[in-house]
Amino acid sequence: MAEYRRSSIAGATVLIGLGVLFLYTNSHPGVDPWPLLGRYWPLLLIFVGLGKLWDYYQIQKNPGGNRRLITGGEIAAIVLIILFVVAISHHHNSHDATTRRHEGIDYGAAQSAQVDIQMGEGDLQLSGGAQKLLDADLDYHNTSTPEVSYQVDGTEGHLVIKQIEPSHVHFAPGWGGEKNDWNIRLGNKLPMELKVEIGAGRGTLRLSDLPLTKLDLQMGAGSATADLRGDWKNNLDVHIQGGVGSATILLPKDVGVEAHANGGLGSVNSHGMKKDGDRYVNEAYGKSPITLELHVEGGVGSINLIPEM
Repeated sequence: MAEYRRSSIAGATVLIGLGVLFLYTNSHPGVDPWPLLGRYWPLLLIFVGLGKLWDYYQIQKNPGGNRRLITGGEIAAIVLIILFVVAISHHHNSHDATTRRHEGIDYGAAQSAQVDIQMGEGDLQLSGGAQKLLDADLDYHNTSTPEVSYQVDGTEGHLVIKQIEPSHVHFAPGWGGEKNDWNIRLGNKLPMELKVEIGAGRGTLRLSDLPLTKLDLQMGAGSATADLRGDWKNNLDVHIQGGVGSATILLPKDVGVEAHANGGLGSVNSHGMKKDGDRYVNEAYGKSPITLELHVEGGVGSINLIPEM
């Protein structure tokens, strides 16, 4: 009976804490807990580990003692959940300033371009259609200012857009969770290599209008959708590195696709693509003169390859 009471009360307390967290976020539509949780979820492992060490030393000191109602690890997990709720609540109610900035950059003398986008947390919207190399609207919290740089080396342009993180960690009010929204439009005048790194955020990449020759997508704890549907005019080399979050890759119907996938601890879902040895191919592979070659490395989360119907 004592064992039942101990495990039931401890488990129920943890579930109540999680329920309070998600109930709060559901009742406050403007609150987005995922950047905060995505960045600091390893603290849960640290807190639980410290709690288990505490339990171990208590048992060593008193081997024959009665088992406690709740263990140190469970107390640590509950305390961390409470900290998350307090931090998210404070961030929602704070009035820290945000800034909107417009960035426009011409091609210059470049005949090709390398574009590197690094977003630690927030929402990224990326598409083509710009008249210049870059046409962007960047909304950001003042503690995570974006830095934009461009230089031409010979005939190749190098464009970097990256989020400058604060030099200290906010573990008190204001801890994490800054809201950043980047709407980035790139031009389609020059061949382009694109690298996108998304940390604890969300990314929507509409890429069919861009003259890409290489795409490198690296995921952290966020989620991303990369739309590769469309009529590609040249071969494309795609590298996708998964993380804790999930990635959805939308694939064309009339362009050949060859995917080499390694699931890692998560999963890579091919959604109807045909398995051919250690690779997956679509119906157009071998028939189309153009091929999109994907190299997919799964992480803890999931990667979904979805062919166009």
